[in-house]
Amino acid sequence: MQGKRTFVRESSGLIREIDAKDAFSMNFSYLGPAAGVAYPLTFAVALVGASWIISGVIAALLMFPVAIMYYYLSRIIPRSAGDYIYISRTLGPRIGFIQAISNIFIFASGVPILAQLELPLVLEPSLQILGITFHDPSLISFARNFAFCSETSPIFFGTTLLIIGLVALVTIVRTKIFARIITTLTAVQIIGTLGMIIGLALVGSSYPAIFTKVSESFGGPSYSSLISSTSYSFNSVQTLVLMSAIAAFLFLYNNAPTYFGGEIKKAEKSLFSGIIISYIITAILSIILIYELQYFVGEGFYDYTSSMGWSSSSGGIPIATTSLLAYVAVPFLNNVPLIILIVAGAITWYLLYSIIDLAIPSRTLFAIAFDWLAPSFFTKVSEKFRTPIYSTLFIVALAVVFDVLEIYLGFSESAMTTIIVFMLYQYFTAAISAIVISKKKLYGVKDNKLAILGGISAFAVVFPAILMILYAIICKAFSSVVFVNLPLNIGIIVGVPIVSIALYEVVRKIREKQGIDLSLTFKEIPPE
Repeated sequence: MQGKRTFVRESSGLIREIDAKDAFSMNFSYLGPAAGVAYPLTFAVALVGASWIISGVIAALLMFPVAIMYYYLSRIIPRSAGDYIYISRTLGPRIGFIQAISNIFIFASGVPILAQLELPLVLEPSLQILGITFHDPSLISFARNFAFCSETSPIFFGTTLLIIGLVALVTIVRTKIFARIITTLTAVQIIGTLGMIIGLALVGSSYPAIFTKVSESFGGPSYSSLISSTSYSFNSVQTLVLMSAIAAFLFLYNNAPTYFGGEIKKAEKSLFSGIIISYIITAILSIILIYELQYFVGEGFYDYTSSMGWSSSSGGIPIATTSLLAYVAVPFLNNVPLIILIVAGAITWYLLYSIIDLAIPSRTLFAIAFDWLAPSFFTKVSEKFRTPIYSTLFIVALAVVFDVLEIYLGFSESAMTTIIVFMLYQYFTAAISAIVISKKKLYGVKDNKLAILGGISAFAVVFPAILMILYAIICKAFSSVVFVNLPLNIGIIVGVPIVSIALYEVVRKIREKQGIDLSLTFKEIPPE
């Protein structure tokens, strides 16, 4: 009887409780304009000839067709687990399984990294900023527990576990509540980001003078003494490399709602808001923020202080220069309402990333189990919460294991490895799927629009990766930023498809002995 069933059961058990504003919030927070801008700008110190604003604009334009492609794919096949469904139904179960395993691995190992980054990039400077604003030195002292140098301390590790635990609770609760929490936190992030942008716009060219005044009040150096002496003549190659970094680490993450397609109400309207509108607004806010950082805060000042700090032997502002939060806050340390808005918005950066990054692989694991490619108990949906409870708990357990590995046992997955795995095994294969769907006129597609979008998207996701790899080969300064623990990371890139294919064949043989023909499963779209 079991062998005659194409799927584990006739209905997914998931319900549609995510509306348009939730889908928008989900994708906006997945893109994350402020944190998304801050990370690739850490590469700028090795790309001193790059124009930040030109890089940002080109990156936003380059990745926009990818967002449009995902909008069309999610309309055609509105099912949870997004890429896995598109790829496995057009390119076959083996390629689909590679996507699924890479998705689960990258996100499960990425959640603890995000929890770890929340501490030195957000919590440490936030506590220091609040300590100055409220004249409380104990907050400034306590913030040191969350610095990069305190990574192996019990407080640091315990706080990362606390973040993972909070994220797990949000992900497990009923989908409607999960979505509302994301929407609420995203509203806080939007308000905080607007506070940053408006604040910097009001400060404008007065930033150097304001910084000098604040710094000297702490016995620190002037703005002019903290500007890099490096020549900043325009370099088109470096501009394209920085563009690639901004595209890869910000605008690439434009498809969060597709992983929840089977849980979104009024899919066409909600997905347009969730993917297209959120992308456009994120792009506008990001580009404005990049412009302000380059021309108001100052490129040379940002490059120098982000790596060297802004203190001297005589003193300095006691805020870590680990992220743009510090730079934006300095002019407003006496403006309590604005500081609270900015800090509150910043606290959501990596917290929201973590929530989305934990929820996505739970849907992927649920989907492969529904297709008989994982133990069927992973398809269990909580009757109370209507969420894939066991899949989520398994991803949480993996995240805790990776947290221990990364903090105490030296497991170090480079950002570049994550990007290469994402681009090759998820975004690129999804683009190829779009081309195949269009060419074969599958799922009601009648024109070549999706094929064109797929072709453009395939180029858009591969070009930045190739450019960054080639530039890393010829530029040691850039290579040291994007590549760490090279043997391990090459092993991950090469090992993911090998392990996935081997595991698929093992599963296929097991199911074959159980009388289940997997080839029949992948000829159909999973039921709602």
